[in-house]
Amino acid sequence: MMTLTLHSRHRLIWLTGPGLLLLVFLLLGVARPAQADEGGARPDLACRLCHVDTTQSLTFPSGERLSAQIPLAALDQSAHGLAAAEPLVCTACHTPANNYRIPHAPLTAVNARSYATILSANCTRCHNPPHLSSHPDADSDEPVICTDCHSAHEVQTAAAWESGSGVETCLQCHDTAQRPLLEGVIQAGLFTHTSQDNDYCLACHGQPGLTKTFPDGETISLTIDAAAFHDSVHGVGNEWEALACSDCHGDYAFPHAPTTAASRRDFALEMYTACSHCHEDKYELTLDSVHGAGLAEGDKDAAVCTDCHGAHDTPVPNVPRARISHTCQKCHSEIYDEYAQSVHGEALLEESNEDVPTCIECHGVHNIGDPTTNLFRIRSPELCANCHANVDLMSKYDISTDVFDTYVADFHGTTVTLFDHTDPNAETNKAVCYDCHGVHKILAPDDPNAGIKNNLLATCQQCHPDARANFPDAWTSHFEPSLEHNPFVYLVNLFYTILIPGVVGFFVFLVGTDIYRRLRHRLASPPQSES
Repeated sequence: MMTLTLHSRHRLIWLTGPGLLLLVFLLLGVARPAQADEGGARPDLACRLCHVDTTQSLTFPSGERLSAQIPLAALDQSAHGLAAAEPLVCTACHTPANNYRIPHAPLTAVNARSYATILSANCTRCHNPPHLSSHPDADSDEPVICTDCHSAHEVQTAAAWESGSGVETCLQCHDTAQRPLLEGVIQAGLFTHTSQDNDYCLACHGQPGLTKTFPDGETISLTIDAAAFHDSVHGVGNEWEALACSDCHGDYAFPHAPTTAASRRDFALEMYTACSHCHEDKYELTLDSVHGAGLAEGDKDAAVCTDCHGAHDTPVPNVPRARISHTCQKCHSEIYDEYAQSVHGEALLEESNEDVPTCIECHGVHNIGDPTTNLFRIRSPELCANCHANVDLMSKYDISTDVFDTYVADFHGTTVTLFDHTDPNAETNKAVCYDCHGVHKILAPDDPNAGIKNNLLATCQQCHPDARANFPDAWTSHFEPSLEHNPFVYLVNLFYTILIPGVVGFFVFLVGTDIYRRLRHRLASPPQSES
């Protein structure tokens, strides 16, 4: 039995009566618009007559064969078929139309893949811009083209994709993926949205058990707690502007580009600079801080933004206020333990007293200075004065606000003040607040372990090793003398407060009366003549 080639069949059609009728339909088809008419004859009827029922195929130079038969019923029910609101005709995709006259122009594609790639480029004639996809694009070595997912003639509707019916298509390539994961990606809008939102990313990164292993053997979890993220300062439903994953993770193409970080810490150091996109002023402050200086010197353990604020579950940093100290505890655990036992720490952590200082009141927030410098030591009394010289704050707890003034008035404070005005970076051994009261473990004055009261002599002997038992008596403490505090000094001060003005006033009175007497006598006596 003789087998006709596609070309010979075309010649046979032209030699018969039906061929003339087909020519008429074809000429009408190429001369009509690409979109089908409503209620009229389809301009692609000629295409359908040939391709609806044929065993013919096309052979590419590569040897691959492509069937010329089209599943017409599936095409009509597709997103582009008769069931669509705006059905398309064949030449809407197969362009230019003149190439598809009979006989068709020879194929230029070398294989079936290049043929599909050429035709897929026509999709952008209607779908422009195309939806954002994380698949490799047409410029890639192995691009994923439109028809790979959407098919050529059985094109599913967007509603079908969103319903999850396209998962089987995905599994043709992603054969190791879990079906729920793919359904999540589709539901998030991989094929229907014009941009990738958080739900798109969380469709994968919300799955449990996702990890990444770095070259040094460390692993990091890639699973993101969606609820924790949305409850954070960067999530939805708060007073701040919500962020998208792509605001921090700029390169979100899939498959993701391999990371260059050798360790988990290196990865954190690569990522934290993303914070500067929104928080530039805070970021600039960190560069001059003790943490930024350490990082610049190669200390990878120096704290960066995410060490204090977190990466995805970023809470409000000072709510509750105790969170501030707990944040610093991550690196400074020993200092935190001392602070927790101090009068300040106990009030904050056990009593939830928000008036007491936390780490940042003394050390700063982003511009944390080096506490070991002479400048920090010289100016540390001013830090204490921020609270202890505050009349409104101290009156709530019946604490004297004279501490700073009395300190500045004594030898220690006067010398420190002089250094602060002349050379604040100069070294001095004169006592500042924390030399007597402690740095982080500041105890209440009535605590038996405090460095004052009964232990004052030992405290003084840290600087004055030859001090004797009566040495502390020379110090009148931070209270202004009164009948309650230092009554003897108070009475002496009171005595001289009265005596000195009284004596001065008495002598002023004597001098004044004497001047008055002399003037009156001189004015009352007539001048005597020389005789």
